[in-house]
Amino acid sequence: MSRNNSKNAASRRSKNQSDGEKSSRPAFLAGLFIGALIMYFLPTLLATNPNLKSDVVSDIVKKANVQELQFDFYELLKDNEILVPETESIDADNEKLGKDYQYILQVGSFKSSDEAENLKVSLLLMNLAAESESIKNKNGETWHRVLVGPFANTSKMASARAKLAQNSIESLMLKREL
Repeated sequence: MSRNNSKNAASRRSKNQSDGEKSSRPAFLAGLFIGALIMYFLPTLLATNPNLKSDVVSDIVKKANVQELQFDFYELLKDNEILVPETESIDADNEKLGKDYQYILQVGSFKSSDEAENLKVSLLLMNLAAESESIKNKNGETWHRVLVGPFANTSKMASARAKLAQNSIESLMLKREL
């Protein structure tokens, strides 16, 4: 014969729920009481003699005989003038060395010449002088590089690089001797 245990399970659940509420009340009240006691006695436990602190500080100040600091560098540096040389560009450094360089921006490198030509056309539409160059690497593979330039100085190269960045195109600067 089978038994119907549904009433027993329901009665067990209701007893457990009511027991849980009764057991949490005394613990909550005990915690509240202990917290109130700590808050009441905490200031008296932490209180120190404020007069003691001021006496200690005044004794230390008297012993140290603190002198007021004087800074002389204001007067020392007032009459000194230091001339800063103008910054020289990379182009001026190249002229000193007697070497001439040209700057080129590599915009892309592709295995397919069609991809390189497509990028070259889009760069020409942005008024940038672009060219495609085919090279072979150590493995004998042919790569097609898309180059912008050459630029005679770095300022012209920087403006071209800024235009490329505005169009979300990354570039790599190449420096070649003439």
